[in-house]
Amino acid sequence: MPWITPEAGQEYAPLFEAATAANGLPEGLLSRVAYQESRYDPQAFNEASGASGMMQIVPRWHPGVDPFNPAEAIPYAARYLAEMFKRFGSWALALAAYNAGPGNVEKYGGIPPFQETQSYVAGILRDLGELPGKLGELDPAVGAVLLALALFILDGLRKKK
Repeated sequence: MPWITPEAGQEYAPLFEAATAANGLPEGLLSRVAYQESRYDPQAFNEASGASGMMQIVPRWHPGVDPFNPAEAIPYAARYLAEMFKRFGSWALALAAYNAGPGNVEKYGGIPPFQETQSYVAGILRDLGELPGKLGELDPAVGAVLLALALFILDGLRKKK
């Protein structure tokens, strides 16, 4: 079942749908990313990273787009996710690149070992269910469970130190 945009994001649903169709994204993916990034707040701002707007675009890395304007940011984010999918061949890696940057995906040869990024990818894939395209050897639901288990075990090991 695809992600259904919550009430908070309903006013942007036409933008999500148009950008999704124009860029060949799986239904619900773009809205789910916006929910994860900002809970649909077009004025969201992360002081630490400079990520801005609903789609949490970093202007330093993505000049030429107004991250605070959903009519610009949503289609831009869709194009970027589609580009990352073409580059890495899976939605899991495209999401990891959106969150942590494509350089980190390349550096680590997959989803980077950052807890934030691993939780980000697992949460979005879990909520969307199976996405079309290569997701690796595991069914995404199984992968999300295994990832959550690994993070739980790592957390327990850190607490022992």
